[in-house]
Amino acid sequence: MTTLAERRKELLDSMMKDAVYEGAVAVLTKYGLQGTTMDRVAAASGMAKGSLYNCFRSKQELLEFVHERVVAPLREAIDEVVDGSLGAAEKLTSITRMWREYLVQHQAVFEFLINDQAAKQRLMATEQTARATGVNQVARIIRQGIQEGVFRPVEATAVAEMLINAAIGMVEQEFASGKPRPVDMAVEMLMSVFLYGLVVTERHTP
Repeated sequence: MTTLAERRKELLDSMMKDAVYEGAVAVLTKYGLQGTTMDRVAAASGMAKGSLYNCFRSKQELLEFVHERVVAPLREAIDEVVDGSLGAAEKLTSITRMWREYLVQHQAVFEFLINDQAAKQRLMATEQTARATGVNQVARIIRQGIQEGVFRPVEATAVAEMLINAAIGMVEQEFASGKPRPVDMAVEMLMSVFLYGLVVTERHTP
């Protein structure tokens, strides 16, 4: 049984990590990874530098914490859709919309993660793991669609990789140009190709 003291410690730890996350995002998005220091993050988080080092021994650990903190809720929400009762086509549309809406809500941190080359280099292994998780989630939906008879037989993992890469590539181009597409437009563009292809046929808009 968790004691009162343990619950208080968990609450304080959670509050401290919330503060560190907000402080780290503020510093990273303002100065980039190269200009980010533990001193600046500690100040932005409202804590002593020593307290910050008690939780994060290096800037690398701090960067990985920020990445996980922003990615985890989306990963979990997509898992719920994948495990849910919707049809495969609805699931693909739902998670694509979820991804784009989440991107809008957390645009500053995602823009930093995508555009900051130093951060991309340091997070290469972490990003590969996150992308592999996304590919597995989408591949499960594609296999479901094949079983339902609504998708033609394809190599599910390969097609999932194409969809993930297309979605990320679209976002990278938008951030580079400074012209983000509205959520509805982005979802329609992706789904119109991956659900219906480029050949003109009668279809319903997802």
